[in-house]
Amino acid sequence: MKRNLVFSICTILALLVGSLAMPSPASAASSTLLPVSYTTTSGGSGGQPVANLTVQDQSGSQNNWNKYVEFTTPGTNTYAGYRTYTVPGSITPSSITAIQVAANFLGPAPAQQTWTWKIYNWNTSAWVTLGANSGNSWSAWKLFTFNATGTMSNYVNGSNQIRIQLVSNNTSDNSDLDYEAVTLTYTSGATATPTTVPPTATFTPVGPTATFTSIPPTATFTSIPPTNTPTATPPAGTCTHFVATNGLDTNNGTSISTPWKTVQKAATSAVAGNIVCVRGGTYNEKVTLNASGTAGAYITFQNYTGETPILDGTGITVPAADNGMVFIQDKSYIVFKGFEIQNYKTTASGRVPIGIRIVGTAHHIEIRNNKIHHIEHNRTSASGTDAHGIAVHGTSGTTALDQIIIDGNQLYNLKLGSSEALVINGNVTNWQVTNNIIHDVNNIGIDAIGAEGTAPANDQARNGLIAYNDVYNINTAGNVAYGNERSGGCIYVDGGTQIIIEYNKAHNCNIGVEIASEWPGKSTSFVTVRNNFIYNNTDAGIAMGGYDTGRGSTENCVIVNNTLYNNATIADAWGSELYVQYDTRNNIIKNNIFQAKSGMPYILSWSPVMTNNVMNNNLFYNGTTWQWKNVNYATFAAYQSGTGNDANGLNNVNPLLVNAGAGDLHLQAGSPAINTGQTISEAGSLDIDGQVRVQGPSIDMGADEKQ
Repeated sequence: MKRNLVFSICTILALLVGSLAMPSPASAASSTLLPVSYTTTSGGSGGQPVANLTVQDQSGSQNNWNKYVEFTTPGTNTYAGYRTYTVPGSITPSSITAIQVAANFLGPAPAQQTWTWKIYNWNTSAWVTLGANSGNSWSAWKLFTFNATGTMSNYVNGSNQIRIQLVSNNTSDNSDLDYEAVTLTYTSGATATPTTVPPTATFTPVGPTATFTSIPPTATFTSIPPTNTPTATPPAGTCTHFVATNGLDTNNGTSISTPWKTVQKAATSAVAGNIVCVRGGTYNEKVTLNASGTAGAYITFQNYTGETPILDGTGITVPAADNGMVFIQDKSYIVFKGFEIQNYKTTASGRVPIGIRIVGTAHHIEIRNNKIHHIEHNRTSASGTDAHGIAVHGTSGTTALDQIIIDGNQLYNLKLGSSEALVINGNVTNWQVTNNIIHDVNNIGIDAIGAEGTAPANDQARNGLIAYNDVYNINTAGNVAYGNERSGGCIYVDGGTQIIIEYNKAHNCNIGVEIASEWPGKSTSFVTVRNNFIYNNTDAGIAMGGYDTGRGSTENCVIVNNTLYNNATIADAWGSELYVQYDTRNNIIKNNIFQAKSGMPYILSWSPVMTNNVMNNNLFYNGTTWQWKNVNYATFAAYQSGTGNDANGLNNVNPLLVNAGAGDLHLQAGSPAINTGQTISEAGSLDIDGQVRVQGPSIDMGADEKQ
């Protein structure tokens, strides 16, 4: 657990006292569970996130669409769907003596349409009725409680899951659910006399952060990896070998007049120091790079000057264990640049088409200036749909995949299902994702992942740089893996650590930048998000923390000097400019400009589970309200007083952006953001244009330092 020294000593003393306590007899205890997901099996939903079901915040005649989940009966389909709950491992199913379900419901009168709650009996493979709506007629929210009967352990499966179903009896109307929870009563067994140790005292953070002692809110730690400057493209060398569509693999390949015919022949034949130049044209083949270069003599595969070689996957079957159109495993000192990769597709469940894949213990690999498009999983059902444009998978538990540069590529028109356009996943360190353009894909643009099981140990993307990228037009709505849910981020760190995200444009996605952990007990940590333009995203500008109470945490991260404009653009947006979710700790949020869409909130912070987050010196304009630890504030003064945040912030002050509607978020002369930020080292030395960060007596707010 990351705590300051005083707290750690108190915790140790409390644990020592607790260890001397005498056990008490078995007693009844209770635990309230919140849903971790909801699944629609018939009918539809409004697409709101499951987090809307974890907070009871609707009453009377309130109708805040982005605070509940709507269940619909389109056409001739009645509604049926279930919420999934996870029973803590400390509660054995056999110890459960009672299960109660609470639901805050708004809907039609039962005479018009009956909505019935059921619980799944895993022993009999059948749904058991709990109860139904009563008395409602869209007049007011009503909290129902239902008690399960029978043997309680039958309602918990081997994965510690409980499922609660909601079904309608006809298609005449829809319904809304604002809150649902399952309360377990169980026999707690012999327990020590309670100590003063808080519930989070046994949390163990991931990997390199495990021994970190948390710092006070005023600390100025810097989470910068060894370098935050992208590595320049090496100068082009002289071609030593050639490939052309009119060549022959029986040629020697050493002259432009005796080229090989296939890229795979070159990949099999090349040795350290070779520069393979591939002529323009279409090559209907997959390529595995079979040899390594050396530190002083890379193997380079590149386009012939002025021409574009196309690796085309048309007609190529995606195998069960796909290695990608271009595959590099356990190799080193390789440059691959200037290719177009396209049309690699499947409809088969569990098959994963990939444009370029690097895996294992590879190191010193550069992927530069390629175009990757129409890599697609076209399965029409939600499960088994995954695809990637570029995937880097560090799969060894002992040797990291190291020194990877992905620069200057274009990725677009990808159908990704549950996966990402460009992903760094597992035991990967010292990497750069820079100067790429990623757009028009149906899931996350750039993702750095930890704790997903890619590597048996050290399973965490780390020491990385995500900079100078332009990521846009990403929407998961309509993606079969997500239905109507909007959750596609331009840039996402899910469980990674020690990563800088800077100088990017993240716009017209569902979420601009998200730093979170999807895995319980794991964290995203030491991520710096600075000097970015984040705008016109449908639901949130910057999101942090677990998306529901069954996720992990965001810890020791820095969000400084970003310019956010017009995020949460659509009428039913579930988020805000800054969206603070479950379990956030020791994060710094300073010097940002939050120019909201008129009538929209600046901050939504629905979870009270947060510790030592510091928010100050931010500018707010054009929005309405602030929410912090699930408390809403209608005025800036109330927000400051109630939270202690933004004592030096600016409110209702126009930052005078140059042409925000067109995405130009630079500051005009005379902007009140000039020289009004707090000069802090976490902001870095340069602004979004590469100009010196501090030009006057103090740093400017936002990503632009006015010259």
